[in-house]
Order: sequence, then C-alpha cells, then structure tokens
Amino acid sequence: MSVTIAQIYSVRFNPKLALPKIIQDNIAKLRISPATYRPARPIQRQHNNYRPKQPSESENWREKALVDIVRRVKEREDPEYSDIFSIFNKVAVATLEKLSKDAVEKIKARDETFRLRIATLLFDKAITQHAYAFLMADMALRIATVIPEMKEDIQAQISMFPKLYNLTETLTYPHGLDSDFDNKVIEWMKQKEKRKGYAKFMVELSLRGLVTEECVKTGLQNVVSQLKQLIAQPKTDQIDENVGQFSVFLYETAKLTKSHILKAYLSETLKEILESPREWTPGLSARCRFKMEDAFKLVQ
Repeated sequence: MSVTIAQIYSVRFNPKLALPKIIQDNIAKLRISPATYRPARPIQRQHNNYRPKQPSESENWREKALVDIVRRVKEREDPEYSDIFSIFNKVAVATLEKLSKDAVEKIKARDETFRLRIATLLFDKAITQHAYAFLMADMALRIATVIPEMKEDIQAQISMFPKLYNLTETLTYPHGLDSDFDNKVIEWMKQKEKRKGYAKFMVELSLRGLVTEECVKTGLQNVVSQLKQLIAQPKTDQIDENVGQFSVFLYETAKLTKSHILKAYLSETLKEILESPREWTPGLSARCRFKMEDAFKLVQ
C-alpha cells in the first residue's frame, strides 16, 4: 500500500510522543536569549594591480597536448597542416632553404597548438625515416631561428619519447605460426627503426645546438643503465632483442657524434662492458658484442 502526500502531512496534527525526561531537562538548560549582535567586518580591498599568481596551464600544456597530437600525426584534415606535410615530404638539400621559409610563414600565421603539431610531424618523420634525420634537423634549426618556441616543442618530445612512442616494452620477432604474424613483423620493424632514428636525430639536433650535450648524455646513460641490467641476465629472445636494439642505438650515436664528452663516455662505457667476463654477461650475444665493438672503434 502506497502512502500519499496528504497522508504524510496529516501526521503533523496527530498527538505527539513525549520526549524522555532527560532530554527535556537538557533542552531546558539551553540559552534562549538572543545572541549578541556583532556587525560584519568590512572587506579590505586592495587598490593596486597585484594579482596572486595562478598555476599556469602553459607550464605543462605541451605534455597534455602531445599524447593526442602524436596519435593523429598522420591525419591531414587541416589544409595548412597538409601543406606542411607535403613540404616535409618534398624536402631535399637543394630545396631546404625555400621550403623552410614556406613552413615558417605558415606556422607564424597559426597558434601554438598548430606549431606543436608541426614540430611533432617533423620529429616523427626524422625518427621513422631516419635517412632524412639530418635534413629534418636542418629544417628544425631554420624554423627555430625564426620561431624559438619550436626548440622547446622538440625538447618536450625528447623528454616524453618513451611514453609518446610506446617504446617502454621492446617487441620481439613473432613466432612463424602466429595468426597475426605479418602485422607483428611490421610493428617489430617500426620499433627498431624508431629507436635507430631517434638516436640519429638526437645527435643531429645536438650538432646544431637544438639540444644540449647533457641531454644526449642523459639519454645514453638511461640506455646504458638498462643495457647493463639486461646483459647480466640469462639470454632469452626478449633480452636478446632489447640488447640488440640498445647496441644499435649506441652504434648510431658513436657514428655521428663529434662531442668529445660523449665520445669519452661511450668509450669508457663500452670498454667496461666488452671487458667484463663472459660469465658476468650471459645476455650479451656475439651479434650484439660485435656491434658494440664497432661502436667502440668509432669513439677511439
């Protein structure tokens, strides 16, 4: 049986239940005189132009935007973005100067999010098609000379590289009977090429002063730290793939760098690894050892 609103209200007129004596006594002790009047205090207003500093969204706006921008780096729905996409595809030594100016004009006409998209497109082309790494580094230098914020855009991508390009887990070559064998081989190759391209592009940027030697050295130290942990473990397909990709990373860096600081660091590090007793480095295959030996020769 449902209760109507009228029935609920009618209860107000029924006899009330008496409160227990102890509760009535406590109520009787409460003060029933009105509270003392206290006038409201006037608000002191500041008449200067100072405003408290609010947390700036611009301090990490790149980090927030880059995840989505990297995901849709190949989308060309924006006509001007598509134009620069074409510019980067046409770039060559002979056309670099003119195409850089064309790109600068288009970037200057748009906002910072568009500029970040272009920096991401440039970065993506450099690491996925690493034969163009030196050209894209030259393009980045020319753009950053006119638009200094481009340098900060590229540095933000370097700091977020493992997260943005999902390289925290190394892919291994798939088993021949895998139902998705072809696609997995493609993803495996893409990851290897990106890591190789990233090493080349980092050094090219360093040679042009767009990233510091310290930034490159920090990246190398991270790689070396992981590499030492891996080669100390028993060899598996996963470990061999990791070590192989890191070996190529070090080789590409050694091949390109002109920095005495980086060469000295690589020489010391590679010598330490190569001279370690074999029983201490079970995860270091002969193939990877040869690649490291080649890198070591380049920094002598």
